[in-house]
Order: sequence, then C-alpha cells, then structure tokens
Amino acid sequence: MSNKIKILERIQENKLVVGIIGLGYVGLPLAVGFAEAGVKVIGFDKSEQKVQKINNGENYIKDVRDAALKEVVNSVTFKATTDFSLMKECDALLICVPTPLDKFQKPDMSYIESACVEIGRYMKPGTFVCLESTTYPTTTEDFMLPIIESESGLKHGADFWLAYSPERVDPGNKDYVTKNTPKVLGALDKDGLEVGEAIYKFAIDNLHTVSSPRVAEMVKILENTYRLVNISLINELTLLAGKMGIDIWEVIEAAKTKPFGFQAFYPGPGVGGHCIPLDPFYLEHIAKRFDFDLSMIHTAGHINMRMPHYMYIKIATALNRHKKAVNGSKVLFLGVAYKPNIDDERESPALEIMDKVVTKGGVVNYHDPYIQHVKTEGGYTFDSLALTEEVLKEADCVVIATNHSVFDAAFIEKHSGLIVDLRNAIKEASDKVYKL
Repeated sequence: MSNKIKILERIQENKLVVGIIGLGYVGLPLAVGFAEAGVKVIGFDKSEQKVQKINNGENYIKDVRDAALKEVVNSVTFKATTDFSLMKECDALLICVPTPLDKFQKPDMSYIESACVEIGRYMKPGTFVCLESTTYPTTTEDFMLPIIESESGLKHGADFWLAYSPERVDPGNKDYVTKNTPKVLGALDKDGLEVGEAIYKFAIDNLHTVSSPRVAEMVKILENTYRLVNISLINELTLLAGKMGIDIWEVIEAAKTKPFGFQAFYPGPGVGGHCIPLDPFYLEHIAKRFDFDLSMIHTAGHINMRMPHYMYIKIATALNRHKKAVNGSKVLFLGVAYKPNIDDERESPALEIMDKVVTKGGVVNYHDPYIQHVKTEGGYTFDSLALTEEVLKEADCVVIATNHSVFDAAFIEKHSGLIVDLRNAIKEASDKVYKL
C-alpha cells in the first residue's frame, strides 16, 4: 500500500495527527482550529513558557478564544511539547516559525532551517510537510527540500510531500479568522497537493490550489507588497499635501466617492507588523539572484522606513511652535501597537519614533490598553501609564500613534495642551492639534 493511500485512509478514518511547529500568532490559532475539528494536534515550540501555558489552558494569543483553548487541551485533542522527537507520531507537519530580517535587511532563514533539520531527524515516511511562514519564492524547493532529504535520507514524492501555504492572519479581525479566510496551497507534486487539500479541509473552509509552492510564495509577497506600495504612496502624498496646506483626509474621502478604479488607503506613521514592512526585502533578496531590479518596491519600502523620522520632525516642529524644544519635553505616546485594537507591537513605527525622541533628550511615556510593557530597538524599556487627566496635562506633547477604538478623542483633546495626531483620531486641526 502506498504512503498516499495510507495517509488518505487515516484521514478518512479520523486518525490524522497534525504537528504544528511554532506556537505564535499563526501556529496557535491553526492548532486550535484543527483540534476543534476533532483532529489530534501536537504543538512544537522551543519555549518552555509557551508550552507550559498551553498545557495549562492559558491563552496568550488574543485571536484565540480562551474557552476554545481550554476545551481542546482538556479533551486531550491538543497538547504542546518541546520534545521534537514526537514528530514521528505526526502525519502532517505544518511550519509556522518566525522569518525575521537580519540587521542587513536579509531574510533570516535560521528558524526555517532549524525546523527542517528537526523534521528530517524525526519524521516518519508518508508525512506531509508544509511551510506557512512568510518567505521568498523558491524557498520550499531550493532551501527546504535539500535539508529535509539530507537529514532524513528520504525522497520527496516517494516518502514525503512538501508544500507551501501562506498564512493569512489579520490580528484583531473579528470577521475573518483562520477557518473562514480562504487559503492558498501549492505543492511540489500532484499527490502532495491532494494530500494537503484533504488535511487542510479539517480546519479551513475554502482552499485555493495553485500549480507550485513558488506560486503560493509569490501570492503572499504580492498581497503584502500591494498594500505596502499603496500605503507608501499615500504617505508620500500626505507629506506633500501638508506642505501645500491640503487636508489629505478630505482628499481621500472625496476620492472614495468614485465607484470604480479606486481603493482607499490611509496615511500613518509607518507600517508595522511582521509582514507588510518586511516582504519587499524578501522579494529583493531573490530578485537579485535573477539580476532584476525591483525599483518601485524598493522605493516603497524605503518611504515606509523613513516615515518614523518624518513623524519625529512633526513632533519637534509642533513643540517648537509652542516655544519648547524636544530636549527636556515630556512626550506621551498613545498606542504602541502597530494597528488598532491588538496587543502586537512587532515592527511598530511608534517604537522607532519613541527611540528618536529619547535620543534627542525627550522624556517619553506611553499608554496602551493592550500592551503593558515594551522594549524598543534602542534598548529602552517602558511601562504603560494609566490614561488620566493628570497624565495628559503633564505631557508637553501627546502623540496619537495608534487609533485604538477605546480612546476617547474628546477626553484626550480636552485635557492635552498639545497633540500631534498621526491617525486622524481628532477630525479638526487647531492651534493645539497638529495633524499628519
């Protein structure tokens, strides 16, 4: 009996065991989704703290319901472990590890490499392996496949299948979660695609298959680069509009009345999160191998990188107009999450702006109802203050960096002496409200 028939029979008999490698913003919701569908799930992570929390039913990802995690853990449908040798019990291994950039803006492939080494050591013949982490096209076939085959001594197609399916997690989105967000899947061969479809259907409502992993990898890059280019465009136009005395928010609202050919994107202090600000550099990395210059994407990426500097200048200018210098001024940041209503500060432009203010002698504090402690790239640590009248009045400048829906704009405006609003939380500019 072939490995393909064996795994399809296990799927049909509901004996499937899925391993999720990496239990963060992508891996944990996916693991709970499979477990809720009645699939036995083993979660692998090198963090003892995460593993202990999961096995105790303690949730640390806001997009996962506390009750759902406790239910699947208590029913023994889902367990977490640091013992990667348990991969031998899994029929499918889904990789959801971080893919950061190094200090030279090059993809750090060490997490994927480590996962592939562990898979090669422990997986059994007949295993379906799929990467979900954001990466550059050709990663699956050119980077992962040689490692897994070398470590395992097994051959793709005969002994295991390899695929790529980009994560589409949107933290804080109440309408689209892991289960009802359409999922793209590309495998190295037809058998792998068939097996992958059968596995993912337990946890995902709608699958869209493509011809290869490199197509699926490019899909992820396209989705996020599209957003980066358009956000960078509107940010650059915003800077120009400010110099020309034009309210860019009024311009956008007017442009939105066109029923075709226009999609609104909104300005801000920069794009955060793990995907949008990083994806262009993944693509630049592989484009160089093909002697291709991504001039538009390169420009968009660097516009985004410069936005925190422009925002610092806006803060300094506002203070100057109130006859104050940044040096010695108390600057209060409202919101450090990279987008509204989430507890994720990864790549948040607010943190970079805070660093710039500190290095110029400013006294920085912040309030964020979702994030109690932060450490900036510059090594500064801060604790969230309670948002009170006194805290607002004591600040020489209040910077609205993230427009959490719980923020009371009227309360903030009433009790602040000077506001730099980077998110259009306060609709009208004034002598004390400086807009982006």
